[in-house]
Amino acid sequence: MIGLFKNLARISQFKAETALEDANAIDLIDLKIRDSEANLSAAKNTLASLIMRKRSEEKSLHRIENQIADLEERAGQALAAKKNDMAREAAEAIAELEDEAKLRHETCESIENRIEKIRFSIEKAHRRLVSLKQGAQAAKSVAMERKAQKSINRSIDTTTSFSEAERLISKVTNLSDPFEESQVLEEIDEGLSRRNIKDRMAEAGFGSATKTRADDVLERLAAKTATKKAS
Repeated sequence: MIGLFKNLARISQFKAETALEDANAIDLIDLKIRDSEANLSAAKNTLASLIMRKRSEEKSLHRIENQIADLEERAGQALAAKKNDMAREAAEAIAELEDEAKLRHETCESIENRIEKIRFSIEKAHRRLVSLKQGAQAAKSVAMERKAQKSINRSIDTTTSFSEAERLISKVTNLSDPFEESQVLEEIDEGLSRRNIKDRMAEAGFGSATKTRADDVLERLAAKTATKKAS
């Protein structure tokens, strides 16, 4: 049971952390990009320092090589003049300088290797940083779209303006025609007052017609036409 509670507590903590991360995703992305930029800047400073050190070592190596060349020339002259002691002293100095030159040369090679590795890492990091910034921009656009959509949905769901307007439109469009309504009311009134009894009886064939019918007009016109033809 204790183990179950521990697991549930871990699940609850994980959900809380995930929700917190999701809610602050954009800010966290910006923070990570700033950290990456700081690391890249530090790497560039390291690279610059190594390049300057290499140049300094190369200058020292060039100076030593010039000294060796100068002493070799002088030692040769001393040997030609039978100044063997001076020639040996110059040879000893040359030997020391050559050892130093070898060390300087190895140092330059080591620094060059480090420079190449750091330069490669910087180029790779720079490409990733550019990609991160592009991704961050896309993420911000998506976040803004989602925020706007949530705002619209919340506005539609929480206000009664839409439903109220729809109700009023339905009410107005379903209202009866005033003219038609007045005719119906008039017919009802006539039925109640029996004012239309004469018309209804005439239509039923009892007594003369109270209103001119279209059939009567057609019969009259037909009769006139037949009379004209007969004459």
